[in-house]
Amino acid sequence: MKDLVGSFGRHKGLKLLSLLLAVALWLTVGVEEPTETTLSMSLELVNLPAGMMIISEIPSSLQVRVMGPGSAVRKLTQTRLAQTIDLTGFKRGRHALPLGPKNFNFPRGVQVTRVQPNPLTITLAPTTVRTLKIQPIVEGKPPDGYEIVSVKVRPPQISVKGPYAEMADLKSLSTIPLEVSHLTAAATLAAELDFKNLHLALQDQSPILVDVNVEPKRITRTFSGVGVAAHPLKARLSPSQVTLTLQGPMLQLKDLNPGDLKAMVNTDNLPPGRHRLHVAINLPPGITLGRVQPGAVTAWIEKSP
Repeated sequence: MKDLVGSFGRHKGLKLLSLLLAVALWLTVGVEEPTETTLSMSLELVNLPAGMMIISEIPSSLQVRVMGPGSAVRKLTQTRLAQTIDLTGFKRGRHALPLGPKNFNFPRGVQVTRVQPNPLTITLAPTTVRTLKIQPIVEGKPPDGYEIVSVKVRPPQISVKGPYAEMADLKSLSTIPLEVSHLTAAATLAAELDFKNLHLALQDQSPILVDVNVEPKRITRTFSGVGVAAHPLKARLSPSQVTLTLQGPMLQLKDLNPGDLKAMVNTDNLPPGRHRLHVAINLPPGITLGRVQPGAVTAWIEKSP
């Protein structure tokens, strides 16, 4: 020991203190209790070969089980970790990539004990680009009294990229069903394409909009026994009632009664005697006349006393 101290030369006290601190630190680390935990590492695939796409399911992260000094492991759990896979030179087909300790750059003393998934399977396929028609799909029906008049999609077609094998027989792409059971008027809905487990990618990220035109449902209804009135001169009418065929919104027509309707003939300035007069109908707004049966009645106007 005396010889060791003597070899320090000048500033023996400071050098000895430094040595003692280094030994104490080494002893502290050396006896630190080992810790084991699972790290979640985001997975990043880079340098995908041109004209290729990944058609296998790729996890968003790797679960890496590690063991090492507690302080080092704790520091790793507080750090955003990512694992990069370089696809340079990969050909079409299935590739199984084994993942072991050499694939990870962890601090000294930290050991990798397990990786999931392992191996990582990546399947590449050559791609093509096609322009396909968009088929809008609606789900449900508007409330009672309303109906869908038209459904139009904007844009009507879209360019997509996908594997040759999947694109060969595609004629169109459907939207994910749009719920319309709440609509009582025209509306524009944002839509997404239903790829149905196909490995497709949009070439254009423009929004897909579906114009759903909903209007009150129109029906035809016949009303019998609608009374005909003569105005302004009183007259005896034959027949005194007519049958009306009306068209209009269901919500208006379903509660309408014959007594709510008005039919009349114009007797203004007519001389006494027999006349054949056209029947006029006064209808509520929004309702149109389909037919009057009969369209004319006979009116007898008597002489004034």
